[in-house]
Amino acid sequence: MDKLSQLPSFFNEGDESSARKDIDAILFDVDGVLIDTRLSYNLAIKKTVKHVLAIVSSVEPIQSVSDSILLRMRRTGGFNNDTDTTYALILTSLVSQSTSAKELESLLFDITNKIDAGGIISVERYLSTLFSRTAIEKIKHELSYPGPVGESLVTTVFDEVFYGADLFKQRYGICPQYYFGDALINNERVVINRRTTRFLSKRFDDRIGVVSGRSKLAFEYSLREVLSTFNREACIFLEDEPRKNAKPNPYGIRKAMKRMLTKHAIYVGDSVEDIIMVGKAKEEMGLDVEFIGIYGSSPKPMETRKALEQNGAELVLRSVNNLPNIL
Repeated sequence: MDKLSQLPSFFNEGDESSARKDIDAILFDVDGVLIDTRLSYNLAIKKTVKHVLAIVSSVEPIQSVSDSILLRMRRTGGFNNDTDTTYALILTSLVSQSTSAKELESLLFDITNKIDAGGIISVERYLSTLFSRTAIEKIKHELSYPGPVGESLVTTVFDEVFYGADLFKQRYGICPQYYFGDALINNERVVINRRTTRFLSKRFDDRIGVVSGRSKLAFEYSLREVLSTFNREACIFLEDEPRKNAKPNPYGIRKAMKRMLTKHAIYVGDSVEDIIMVGKAKEEMGLDVEFIGIYGSSPKPMETRKALEQNGAELVLRSVNNLPNIL
């Protein structure tokens, strides 16, 4: 069962703190919360790894990377950006000269036990203890990462795979160069249902926002049927922002809350990085914001639930559609 039998203190009624804890807004992550992205972003990572390795290396490209490894990387708190995950996988494969998925996975399993919320910096740092730092810097330079679409091979291939030709051209004004297959964004499934959106609209009026690592274009494309639910001024899309504002920087939460003139908000997310971001919003910015974790759209739901609970989530739900039951 979800953790519903003992609701956290910010839901309690009738005590002295409940007047201060008057929840007047709600913010959502998108991927893994409002949308099931298991067949879009995860598959985009795997396809991009395969394509880039085929382009830059004479070694037979690795066919796949397991969902378990992707999940372990996200649990470190430093891989909310899936192009970072993709780069880390490619870098590890090239510098180690791994020639099989099994060999690469073994090394990555070890790496995920050593890295932290520093993300790709922590991966590069740990790899430099195992392999030549010069080789790492050479690969990083050849991949031009991190860099924008059109400059970095990793970023360019990833977005071509995810958006497909039409949306990629709409977003960047250029045609794809490396991938011409189906758009993986079309594999996404909207999780949030009409009952939940009606309830949220009644409960919070126009104080329903988003702080997401995806772009505005991807948000509007995938959630086009429920867009009216959200206060568009309070939807912050970190892919469209400078890299320094990415999660777990609480920039997005502060901006959304300021635009809604809210005093106390809930943030609904699905990752350790989301928990870290909410913690920073409280501790560094003094914002009154609570966290609710969602685990049902994870490749490994029960493992994600456990990770959310262990990292401080006071309330963990299987689905965003459980929110009406507890609000």
